[in-house]
Amino acid sequence: MSAAPDGEARPRERVTRALAQRILSGDIPPGEKLPNEADLGAQMAVSRTALRESIRMLAGKGLVESRTRAGTIVLPPTHWNQLDPDLLAWREALPPDYAFVRALTEAREVIEPAAAALAARRATARDLARIEAAYEAMQAAGGADIDASVQADEAFHRAILVASHNAVFANFGAVIGSALRNSFRLTTSASENYALTLEKHGDVLEAIRLRRDEGARALMGDLIGIAIRDLAKLSADGNADMPDG
Repeated sequence: MSAAPDGEARPRERVTRALAQRILSGDIPPGEKLPNEADLGAQMAVSRTALRESIRMLAGKGLVESRTRAGTIVLPPTHWNQLDPDLLAWREALPPDYAFVRALTEAREVIEPAAAALAARRATARDLARIEAAYEAMQAAGGADIDASVQADEAFHRAILVASHNAVFANFGAVIGSALRNSFRLTTSASENYALTLEKHGDVLEAIRLRRDEGARALMGDLIGIAIRDLAKLSADGNADMPDG
């Protein structure tokens, strides 16, 4: 959400972010009505013009809906534009939403094995160098440095999406970068065997390098399966409230 040059831009962005994060965190749950304009404007020290623009932005992202005589209602998550860059950025500042992370991981389970297979067929020497550099950065981080490990892990997976030379897959990685970081931070922290995870990444790299498309597909599926098990472990330990299914 780029800032406009007018004087209302800064308060509008502040209010939009604050309201969105209250909705995303569940502080204002689906079905609840936002306070009326006068009360909300007073609470947030913002003009009605800026507030109305913020509500329009939130409505455009599927978070709320303004209804005649009913006011502005928070919509359920099924209506939210989950991959909107602003929503993803706002989520990054909040405690982890395990249900969203699980949904993201399930999407990755479909997309990334296919991307790995395409990368095995299409990757250029430059593509392979980027994947290998990310893998070496993961090795250097060793799992002890969570931030460095997460950054390298994200770079590895995004490099494979780019190496697929499928514009939609490549864009998937670019759009969800912040969500991937949150997901990797959770699973890296939960992993009891970083060496195994690292080995699987190396296997994926080698399959792509050797042009073994079906092997790359299967190995990437195995790798994401580790993340799914780590998330399930968090749930079993009582640290996550994720729906079955």
